[in-house]
Amino acid sequence: MTISSSLNAGVSGLNANAARLATISDNIANSATYGYKRSAVEFHSMVIDGTDFNRFSAGGVRTSNLRLIDERGPLVRTGNGTDLSVAGHGFLPVAALDSVTADGTVSKMTLVTTGSFRPDSNGVLRTPAGQVLLGWPALPDGSFPVQTRDTIAGLRPVQLGANQFASNPTTAMAISLNLPATSTVAGATGKVEELAMEYFDNLGLSQSLNFAFTPSVP
Repeated sequence: MTISSSLNAGVSGLNANAARLATISDNIANSATYGYKRSAVEFHSMVIDGTDFNRFSAGGVRTSNLRLIDERGPLVRTGNGTDLSVAGHGFLPVAALDSVTADGTVSKMTLVTTGSFRPDSNGVLRTPAGQVLLGWPALPDGSFPVQTRDTIAGLRPVQLGANQFASNPTTAMAISLNLPATSTVAGATGKVEELAMEYFDNLGLSQSLNFAFTPSVP
């Protein structure tokens, strides 16, 4: 048992050093990767059987790998306005393209802390790996309804330009109306008939033209 335990202790030490070196090399290789979380290795002494005091058994060492997901790196400015990163607590919800159904619902979600998003041909924000950014859709007036945060049922792919409409200014207007003939008889009060018509200016804003028809009373 002593020879076997000594060999096992030596092998466990080599494995522990190999795990440590692998972690260091992985951290160095991803030192320029945005959003990468550094890994760390902890060493633990293995408990040995101490009931027989006449023989000594080597315990060895074991390792546990930890991903330091709570550490935050510095934010880096990019030239793309749709690159996102979370400063502090929180994550960005993303989903693979095959997890999004035809009606926009999501069946599976992944959480990330950073992402380089670009709009595709349909305006949907996607990463180079094909992940789709998710969010809660806004109402037509720009407000957000109350959403339940313990489910992904309300999340939809973020699409740019979905609520943007190109407006053309009004160039022509036509009026078709009937005026009361009794307003022009002798002794009539001469009531003015008013009419308002809506038109749109070159900014897409609604404006109004007011018309007034004054009868000629004999």
